[in-house]
Amino acid sequence: MHVGLAMTARQLPSAPRPLVDIYREQIEQAVLGEELGFYSYRLAEHHFAEDQHNPSQFPLLAAVAARTESLRLGPYVLLLALHNPIRVAEDIASVDILSGGRLDVVIGAGPMPNECAIFGIDRGAAFNRTYEALDVIAACFEQEEFSHHGTHFDFDAVRMTTKPVQQPGPPVYMAALGPQSLKRAGSRGYNLGSVLHTPMVGIYEQAQAAAGRTRADYKLMSGPIAVHLAPTREQAWDECEAGLHWWIEFYRRRGLDMPHPPLGELRKTPGAGIFGMPFGVGTPEDVMAVIGAHKDADIDELVIQFNHPGMTGEQINASMRLFAKELLPEIAGWGARG
Repeated sequence: MHVGLAMTARQLPSAPRPLVDIYREQIEQAVLGEELGFYSYRLAEHHFAEDQHNPSQFPLLAAVAARTESLRLGPYVLLLALHNPIRVAEDIASVDILSGGRLDVVIGAGPMPNECAIFGIDRGAAFNRTYEALDVIAACFEQEEFSHHGTHFDFDAVRMTTKPVQQPGPPVYMAALGPQSLKRAGSRGYNLGSVLHTPMVGIYEQAQAAAGRTRADYKLMSGPIAVHLAPTREQAWDECEAGLHWWIEFYRRRGLDMPHPPLGELRKTPGAGIFGMPFGVGTPEDVMAVIGAHKDADIDELVIQFNHPGMTGEQINASMRLFAKELLPEIAGWGARG
């Protein structure tokens, strides 16, 4: 099983730091991840957030591409409905070229309501807009010239002059959660980037099979699992609890119903986490107790989030090193698919 990094450049609003330091640390963590044997670097996207969550993924991915040689790169997730698909296709091709063909594209079809409002996007149309945008991007890569006249996009005589290294284009994953998106992602043959965050994976698998595909034709990614390791459980929680507490608050402010114990009580709350995925915090043994629940899962890539708001680069790096030393060799041997 491959083990990748799910990362985000953002602040802890109650203890802000210079963004130039946070972005520099992002690049350094990607470089360290490659040195430690991690498979990928996946970067999130949000806009207008209190924590200055990185809004633009491709510049950071390009910077990481220039500093690494083997690490798979990509957005997790790209909020495609907010963007012009031709511009996205140009960015995808550019980063794929800069990385020598190491880009994967993980798409999310559900931007936050405030993001849609400010960008002037009907949130109710975001789902169909996302899949139509994927049609446009595919045409950019696969056709010399095309026109597109759809519900949401209207383009004439497009000639995409910059093509990606990977043909016909970088692998596409959908972070699909609901039945409609799972079925459409499977019928189109996209990979799935949210296996552990949805109980309805069977809908996706059935759609793949109905289209004549077997398990060898697509890849399954876990979705991010938040962890932090330290020599003791107390040290680990002291270093990351404020950041994990803010992470829950971030989603609660955007209308998602999640258990939210007071700061200081999170560490005492069994099963506390995001989207039903418990946080793995503590010693290597504590973290393995959480991750080990997925040992027999049908997954090609397990994605781990190490950096949490407010943590120092030194704390994150130490956690990554401890994980790589104590846990990565064992996890890499789980259900390996190459």
